[in-house]
Amino acid sequence: MKFSSPCLVGLVLLLPLPLFGESVNLVEQGKLTVGLWGCTECHVITKDDKSVKAGPSLYDVFHTEPRSIEVLLPATSTKTTLKADHDYFLNSVRKPADAQVIADAGINKGTPYPAIMPQYAKEIVSDADLEAVWHFLRNSAEPAQSGPSVVMGEKPERAKSKDILANLSEVVVSQRPRVIRAPLMHSSGRAIHVGLPNGMNFTFDPRMLSLRSVWSGGFLDLAKEEKGRSTPGSERGTGARSLMDGEPVLVPVMADGRPVDFEFKEPDVLDNAAVAKHLAKSGDFLKELASWDAQFLGYSLADSGEPAFHFRVDKNQLTQSILFSPEGRLLIDVSGTLAAPQVFQLRKTGIEDIKVDAGTLAAGHWTIPAGTNVHYRLSAKICDGLPARASVQCAESFAPQALQVLPATAELPPGYQIETWAPPTDTYGRKQLFEPMGIAVAKNGTIVVGTRTAGIWRLRNQKWELFAEGLYECLGVSIEDDNGDVIVVTQKPELTRLIDRNHDGRADEFITLCDAYGFHANYHEYTHGPVRDAEGNYYFALNLCHNDDDKVSYRAGGAYMGSMGGFRGWCCRVTPQGKFEPFASGLRSPASLGLDPLGRVVYTDNQGEYNGSSKLYILAKNRYYGHPSGLISLPGMKPGSPEIAPGLWAPKAEKSALWFPYARWANSPGNPAWDLTKGKFGAYAQQMFIGDQTLSKVLRVVTEKVGDIEQGCVMLFADKVASGVMRPCFLPDGSLLLGQTGRGWVANGGAESSLQRVSWDGKTVPAEISRVAVTGAGFDVFFSAPIPDSIVPTDFLAKIKIESWSYQDSSEYGSEENDKHPDPATSVTMSEDRKSIKLVVANFAVPKKCVNRIYWVQITDAKQLLGASAGREVLEAYYTVRAIP
Repeated sequence: MKFSSPCLVGLVLLLPLPLFGESVNLVEQGKLTVGLWGCTECHVITKDDKSVKAGPSLYDVFHTEPRSIEVLLPATSTKTTLKADHDYFLNSVRKPADAQVIADAGINKGTPYPAIMPQYAKEIVSDADLEAVWHFLRNSAEPAQSGPSVVMGEKPERAKSKDILANLSEVVVSQRPRVIRAPLMHSSGRAIHVGLPNGMNFTFDPRMLSLRSVWSGGFLDLAKEEKGRSTPGSERGTGARSLMDGEPVLVPVMADGRPVDFEFKEPDVLDNAAVAKHLAKSGDFLKELASWDAQFLGYSLADSGEPAFHFRVDKNQLTQSILFSPEGRLLIDVSGTLAAPQVFQLRKTGIEDIKVDAGTLAAGHWTIPAGTNVHYRLSAKICDGLPARASVQCAESFAPQALQVLPATAELPPGYQIETWAPPTDTYGRKQLFEPMGIAVAKNGTIVVGTRTAGIWRLRNQKWELFAEGLYECLGVSIEDDNGDVIVVTQKPELTRLIDRNHDGRADEFITLCDAYGFHANYHEYTHGPVRDAEGNYYFALNLCHNDDDKVSYRAGGAYMGSMGGFRGWCCRVTPQGKFEPFASGLRSPASLGLDPLGRVVYTDNQGEYNGSSKLYILAKNRYYGHPSGLISLPGMKPGSPEIAPGLWAPKAEKSALWFPYARWANSPGNPAWDLTKGKFGAYAQQMFIGDQTLSKVLRVVTEKVGDIEQGCVMLFADKVASGVMRPCFLPDGSLLLGQTGRGWVANGGAESSLQRVSWDGKTVPAEISRVAVTGAGFDVFFSAPIPDSIVPTDFLAKIKIESWSYQDSSEYGSEENDKHPDPATSVTMSEDRKSIKLVVANFAVPKKCVNRIYWVQITDAKQLLGASAGREVLEAYYTVRAIP
């Protein structure tokens, strides 16, 4: 068969030639398919049995003794002749931009073929594979015209598979751009990384409002982000080759002459020296932020997927797009409305032959004139042509995926059942780590699920649809419209509004609502929320970091959690006008936020230093909640400032509404959700449901006010669910959806992640402790079902056991159960409706000994007392006493 192909001769390729597999696989090119499946065994197929002539055929060039061909040398813009020998062949694959073949016949005679042949690095085509291609071409013609046969010798051992789809953490780029936020070296934790189908990748960093890094080949490997507690510094993808790193390419300069650099709030990943410098300088974060008259505004996606980055410098509104030409030139388009000329500072190294189509280039700066709806371009040479990227033989699909419901088990009250909702696969059909950490329901019934690494998915008509990807650990979702097309999410770097502008089912606008806080890419710097109050304010909570270096984080004498600055350890809010406001301090690891039926912001904090056990609080503005590390963000403070000494602030700490019983029912409680189903979920109307990540439980919480003091009780609802429950959400049908994860902190349920639904049969009323209320003499215990007529109060007295203890907040991690002792009930009285009992507790005679303690109320032999509808033999409740009526 005559081998005729528009490829592999200088830059004669009309379409980039994808290579893939354990050897070389030239696939699906026009009407020609070429497969080379080893070092000596090859085949050629034309789909319609026709050859395609688009330049000198390969056998014409290589099958006999090398002949001379005319080429253009782009580096010098001169023409010359070269021998089409072995060295020329190798160079035409590795460095195709060095010489362009000049057509010697046809309508294009005398002109070079287009310079669009990609560079094939060794990571894509090995030396051994390339040698096999050479000998194949030398022997591919008819016998009379063929070159000499070559025996390759013993077939070398096959290399490890290059199938990048086999690595589930690899972010694959095929036919569309990919836009991903992740921690990557040589950029800040807020950086946005873009993989383009033409083999190029780059990083745009909000820290400097500039392109910072460029690499070719593989895009991203997020294995570090997807395993354990995550390790900052994710890696570039398979076969990646760095072209530019770190130094910004085109930094906007403010009117005061300073190039934009938000290092103080978002230093580069693992740049501990920068963190320590800013932590120790005793400044005012908000004043420093205000001194930089610039702002990152987010990015939007074109219909084809390319991103455009939006930002403001002084009064200039700017948009920047970044592309790469086939010849290896960087193209930066700047557009917008400029109230004044805009100056950009250029990178000093790594770029050549800089050209602009407007403005002036002088002394390493590009100044573009003011104007309305301007559009200017800067171009510069950065490499010798575009590189090849390992191809993918599996097409992407955004088609809806039917929800699969799987059977499941858990310990639940009678009348309740649980099922597992299987997660969708990714767009390549691969299994993915699907951690549902944000769940919300639109008015039309659309369920929106945000995940830590798998993007935002919507469930409509029992089918999964991908709405957005590329977020950096989404931990919460709030829906702004009726259909779930406009949502606000928290991700580690920012509060973001996502909008589907073109109504194709996927978000194309990613608006930065707030990034006015410190983010240092530490794994523990989670951003929880958002919740939205009746006035339209958004609240979110910023975790402390985990860092063992005293210079890098202020830990206030504790061993683990500290602040790197920028209001870590605070709850913050953003007004409808976009104003950032620090709201409350003293938070440690606030793994949740919720808005209760009264419109109050509720949060839970996880046990550790200065948290003897996990707690539930009602948040109020300008209050302090106990952990002193975040106080470093107060104006003028630095490590060692006497004004933020832990002992000075301890008396100012707010009391929690309740303690969760540490290691018994809760180590790491998550988001609260309230049963507002009006009876669709059973007998727990208005009660709070909250899960625990470590112990894989779901708890019920009821609070009450004693005077001005909020306090309350905790009861167990579900145990032994699949994984760690973080995000419960009630659905319109009255069922309860449970978003779960076990990653980072192993969950007792055993699964790495899960999404499960709990429903009620609509008729069975379990006999459980509904709630506990404090009285002047002890407690009233309320039940969800009446006590059988055969049971009298004295039957209860023998079955009730009460103990109490306190937790101590200190710089030590967690607390023992201090001053633990029994508190026997001395009498039991039953209510007329037989749905509650009144307990008189002996120690309540001395109120000072009863407050700030947690009381464990147990009822043993519950089925004997309450009947078969009692789901457990022992019914329990933990009540935190802060005040006695």
